[in-house]
Amino acid sequence: MDKRCIIIAGAPEFGFYEPRAGDFIIAADSGYEHALRAGISPHLLMGDFDSFKGKAAPGLEVIEAPAVKDDTDTMLAVKEGLARGYENFLLLGALGGRLDHQTANLAACAYIAQEGGICELRGDRDRLYAFKNRQMSLDRVEGAYVSVLAYSDRALGVSLKGFRYNLENADLTNCFPLGVSNEFAADRAYVEVKEGILFVIVSPAV
Repeated sequence: MDKRCIIIAGAPEFGFYEPRAGDFIIAADSGYEHALRAGISPHLLMGDFDSFKGKAAPGLEVIEAPAVKDDTDTMLAVKEGLARGYENFLLLGALGGRLDHQTANLAACAYIAQEGGICELRGDRDRLYAFKNRQMSLDRVEGAYVSVLAYSDRALGVSLKGFRYNLENADLTNCFPLGVSNEFAADRAYVEVKEGILFVIVSPAV
């Protein structure tokens, strides 16, 4: 899981990017402007270019999609990353702005989880992780709240360890937000789901 696909979308909240060796960076349409402002050089630019009207840097790989399509530009980038063999995804520029786009970006995270990967989405304050049928660990973030929510209709066998409120083999549904506003109780905490897609959201206290 060391090899990451970074997708930079065009929503207002860019988050932050810590480079790792081997990262493959895709800019989705106007996400290219985010990348340029942050001094990031993507490996691939793709989209229908209804938002970005500038010119790509010389030598940059470009994939242009038709304006009439079923996928959002972000979802096109997700599918491209999966097709290139990536399982570990980081989405930037995917929060804020239009609610429909933000909701679609959350669905793109769930799609990555459905396909067997792990997705992290970073905003200016919040981080969201999406995964399916696996365990993940979280390092303590001082003063942060952690919410664990089912994205699939049901998330079965959910266990939480290292939190103020732990769970053991519980079942969650996407119609009842049981797991909102938990807190870290250890330097490292663990979240597991045996069947289903979970969203884990880490939010600093206001």
